[in-house]
Amino acid sequence: MSSKVNVVKVHTSFLDGMAPQLALIEVSITPGLPTFDVIGLCDSSIRESRGRIGPALVASGFNMPKGHITVSITPAYMKKTGTSFDLPIAIGMLIASRQLPIDSSVYASGEIGLDGSVHGTPSATLRLKLIPDDYSFVFIPEDEIDAAKCVEIKAMPIDHLTRIKELLVEGNYQPVSFNLDSLSSSVIDVPDFSCVKGQSKAIRGLLIAASGLHNIMLLGSPGCGKTMAGKIMSGIMPPLTGPEIGDVYSIMEAAGLKDDPEEDFSLSDRRPFRYIYPGMSKGRILGNPSKLMPGELAIANHGVLFADEIFEYKKDILEALRIPLEDHVVRMSKDGRNYAFPASFVFVAAGNPCKCGMLYEEGKRCTCTPQVRKNYLNRLSGPIKDRIDIYAEMRSISSENMISSVTVSDSVINEDMKQMVKAAWDIQRSRYNDAVFNGTCINADADLFRASSEVVSHAAAISEDEGFSARGFGKILRVGRTIADLDGREDMCKADVYEAGIYRKRDW
Repeated sequence: MSSKVNVVKVHTSFLDGMAPQLALIEVSITPGLPTFDVIGLCDSSIRESRGRIGPALVASGFNMPKGHITVSITPAYMKKTGTSFDLPIAIGMLIASRQLPIDSSVYASGEIGLDGSVHGTPSATLRLKLIPDDYSFVFIPEDEIDAAKCVEIKAMPIDHLTRIKELLVEGNYQPVSFNLDSLSSSVIDVPDFSCVKGQSKAIRGLLIAASGLHNIMLLGSPGCGKTMAGKIMSGIMPPLTGPEIGDVYSIMEAAGLKDDPEEDFSLSDRRPFRYIYPGMSKGRILGNPSKLMPGELAIANHGVLFADEIFEYKKDILEALRIPLEDHVVRMSKDGRNYAFPASFVFVAAGNPCKCGMLYEEGKRCTCTPQVRKNYLNRLSGPIKDRIDIYAEMRSISSENMISSVTVSDSVINEDMKQMVKAAWDIQRSRYNDAVFNGTCINADADLFRASSEVVSHAAAISEDEGFSARGFGKILRVGRTIADLDGREDMCKADVYEAGIYRKRDW
């Protein structure tokens, strides 16, 4: 004689790399010895939930169900990890034991403490993106309110299991609609470009790079202002849009920056500025494949990545930059599967023009022999050099400019440049109808760029004279298109590609 097994279903979500996946939690309680089994290709953090849920239920005024408890999490063929399964498992057990009178669809996620407290878990923004609108009840931890704002969902935040009884048994469930409407624009505290004296080519190059998301390299002697110029660049880029805020916040969560006291982790429309240096580990820069944790390249998504002392990096790190600088993604492999992290940023590299750094300085003799300089600059391979759109030289400033750089001035260049960059972005968004920019578009299409055959021929002639590759030819057209956008012209002209060729040319 068989009896019907009552199976309760609760919905949640988890991450497969950076891709959110919906999961169905099925809970059944059958007569027998007290056991608690969790199945479905789960890691130890999920299996250990049985040790947290029991005390939490008792501490919250519920009873631990008696009998054989089986928890199945599907899809069973995908590996699952994390403590966000605690809350949906607990709710499923309470429904199955008839301690909660629910027969409607429920979504829940969150970690449970032994005292019944409910806590947020990493990568909440990515997971919450997948919540459909047709659930009758949606419960999230109060710690994940910022994540809920990013994805603009309707949910009920809770901080303790006792709230479940208040909301469901007593009928007080009133979900909150979260959005970013109340988010105020951030004030970016960076110096003004008026402080950067005597560097007109670098400032123009940075303006073009910010306007079209072009990779740029600043070459100059130590102390000439390369790092400061790179930091100021983030101040002339428009604020993050709503979807971009969610992207940036979710990447920072996934990278574990939420618990880092040195990081300014907050919900903001400020574009990321990430600083990397030669002593930084490969895993920190590119990401950790074993943990599928994003690195600095992915954290810089929608912002600026500043690579200081570019010629001092280890060769394997430099070569690993090839694909991210070209395809704007960071790829990882784990357990035979491939994962991709978005990495669309303005790449700003800074370095010395020679080993002693004094090549461009007047009155200061460079101590490097031609061979020493060649060996130093050749630490960057040809393919890496080819992926740089703009090269700009910087030199030490005169004593007069030194004094004026620290003197309070009424000149505000950043705001004017920000308006120029915003106008160029609006043109490109209208042209491509998506998040692609001139520097990130796949093909340099002459018709799409509105480049006449004469303009294309002129770009080809410059490329041939300077020995540029086919990629270099495409870079000239892309940079030229950005220059035309800055000037508000629909059609490119020969002057645009001529200026682009100047920034493409290098003496090494």
